[in-house]
Amino acid sequence: MPRKKARIDEPLVTWYLALRKLHIVQGPGVTPSSIRFHPGQRFTLDGDEPVDIESLLPEGGNVARISAKAAGLLVDEFDFSGVSNSMTLNFSEAPGDVTAFADTDMTYIQGKPTYTIDVNGLWSTASPNYDGEMFTDLTATARRVGVYPGGLDEGTVGYEGATIISASPRVSTIGDAIACNVTWQGASAPFRSRIIEANTITCNGSTVIANGTGYNLGAIAATNTIFGVWRMVEMGGSGTNTIALEIQSETNDTWGSPTTQINFGTVTQATGVTHIVTTATGPAASESWWRVKIQSSGTGSRTFKNYVSFGYFVT
Repeated sequence: MPRKKARIDEPLVTWYLALRKLHIVQGPGVTPSSIRFHPGQRFTLDGDEPVDIESLLPEGGNVARISAKAAGLLVDEFDFSGVSNSMTLNFSEAPGDVTAFADTDMTYIQGKPTYTIDVNGLWSTASPNYDGEMFTDLTATARRVGVYPGGLDEGTVGYEGATIISASPRVSTIGDAIACNVTWQGASAPFRSRIIEANTITCNGSTVIANGTGYNLGAIAATNTIFGVWRMVEMGGSGTNTIALEIQSETNDTWGSPTTQINFGTVTQATGVTHIVTTATGPAASESWWRVKIQSSGTGSRTFKNYVSFGYFVT
């Protein structure tokens, strides 16, 4: 199919990237009356918004400078951000050499992508038991590792993948803290993800239904595979409780008729901290808004701390 040539009289569209949460009021008579953008979200302005875009740009230009001081590390249902102090995510690909005698230049074909995750951490046997979990992982099946360089706040972007441990040295040096370092080898294709829910739900004996913040993540083709990871990393209080989560999509932020795309099912207090990974096929191309729906019920008063990550594979 011939490539469509751009017309010189077509207007140029300027895209912006939100580096923090933004709340922008729309022009008169526009529905909805205001729009919200979250860190990492792309957006455009049509010119009738009563806002000075220059006031939204960071000092020193529009290049984001983000400190690594709050980076987050999630392994299955554990938050190990408090015991790790260095993370490196290495993506690579092994191209195949298909050079023939008659070729003028070396010729390669695309190989299979792979990745490793290197983490330097502090040796700890307290809760969460970092040393114990890493030792168990030496003989365990693949673990779900989430690396979030910008932290674990809602809206942040990171990377998720199933991994196995290839090395896990414990380092003891006079004058230094005991270290527990880990190298994970990717065991499946990674995907770029976004935390679309980060909260603590309180079950106080009544049925509670709550909808998370909507994110405009763009249309996802029906041929692609969407991916959701629900991590319940902490549980407190007492009582008999049930919590259910699902990921919904919609064509706009009014959420008049949302569609459930991923259903994680239910978790009870008897389950304890856990994580659930679920995949599904992509939705209708017009559905670009995404959110988490939460339902809880039971007796007593119990809290559940959750992280929900969402992304997709291009297939």
